[in-house]
Amino acid sequence: MHIWVALLDETTPDAWKESQVCERGLTLVDPASRDRLNKFYHKRDSFRGLVGCLLPRMLLKQRGVPLEKMAFGRTQSGKPYIATEGIDPPIAYNITHDSGVVAMTWSSGEDLVGPPAYRLGIDVMKVHRPEHEAFANFLEAFSDQLTPLEHRSLLPSPSEPSLPESEALYRFYLIWTLKEAYTKALGLGLGFDFKRIEYDIHQETVRIDGALAREWKFDTYVGVAALSHREQARQAEDCRVEWWDAGSWLECHDAVEFVERALHELA
Repeated sequence: MHIWVALLDETTPDAWKESQVCERGLTLVDPASRDRLNKFYHKRDSFRGLVGCLLPRMLLKQRGVPLEKMAFGRTQSGKPYIATEGIDPPIAYNITHDSGVVAMTWSSGEDLVGPPAYRLGIDVMKVHRPEHEAFANFLEAFSDQLTPLEHRSLLPSPSEPSLPESEALYRFYLIWTLKEAYTKALGLGLGFDFKRIEYDIHQETVRIDGALAREWKFDTYVGVAALSHREQARQAEDCRVEWWDAGSWLECHDAVEFVERALHELA
């Protein structure tokens, strides 16, 4: 798996407006995507959506595909995929964004599972608690989507050692983004019961419907990426969450500079 990240400086949230980079960047996407992005009430959301559209286009550009040959589709449940003809080996991708981060995970190879969108997903969220709301109250809103084990790892019983709120909040977002990444990899909508997915923080294992998800890889960054990789499954091994240090798998870009570069390379 590879991760490309475009960062939008939240301290200067209007930097992209000054150069009209959003309006110019919209010329690089298809009319349907352009219409969808223009419908956002907040132009900042349009810009983030534009970056999400350009990330897979820049990936295809690296593979030598000209802009006019690029094609994208959506599954019946709405998961996007690359529909360009002649891509060999196939490429899977998935997009996520939250606050000042837009990220794309992608993978390529004959061992990808579940065409045409493939079983690959990513989710990222900013770690924060709503102001003037206690952590226990914040957690209560999600309690029906957490397993008893997950709930205990976030709010230990009075007989257990106390957990700093910052650590509990961090654990919650790890659990939640893992659940989101898994369902996005499956290409499912909001109907999937998150309680069917259990992330054991202490053992760093994942269970689906009570069984270890051995055919899946869960790689943790600031968020979580999930990839179905059935061929590497070993019945004797647990499904363990992997933690990766920054390396060649990760590319980070300034969002405005990324769109400017796309305008230069794709136009």
